[in-house]
Amino acid sequence: MNGFLYTQFPWIVWMIAITIQSSFHGIPVPDLGISFTDKILHFFVFGILGLLITRGMRFSKKQFFKAKPMLTAVALGCLFALSDEVHQAFVPSRSAEVLDWVADFAGIVLFSYLYSRWFHKKEAALNSQA
Repeated sequence: MNGFLYTQFPWIVWMIAITIQSSFHGIPVPDLGISFTDKILHFFVFGILGLLITRGMRFSKKQFFKAKPMLTAVALGCLFALSDEVHQAFVPSRSAEVLDWVADFAGIVLFSYLYSRWFHKKEAALNSQA
């Protein structure tokens, strides 16, 4: 159970937090002085999700997920992002936007990729020390 809590629980909790936040209407977006602030927030929030899923899959007990952590993260993350946009279409004063999903997708892909690169470098460094 501790392995599950350490590896899988973080991305599940992050998904729950996103779903809860998406359920509220009228949440103010901080004004950064640019017109697409919400897309930047989508990019980073879902980027963190992509990183957490990739990390979880890398330590999964299922061989397929362990062998293809980034692919799994992108597929699972993007399906979740799509479901989140559909969910928001039913929340008063919220809307489903294709560009939000594009920002979600971009964040998931980039953060998953960066985590995978970092993990490979860390693994290579450990192997070279052995």
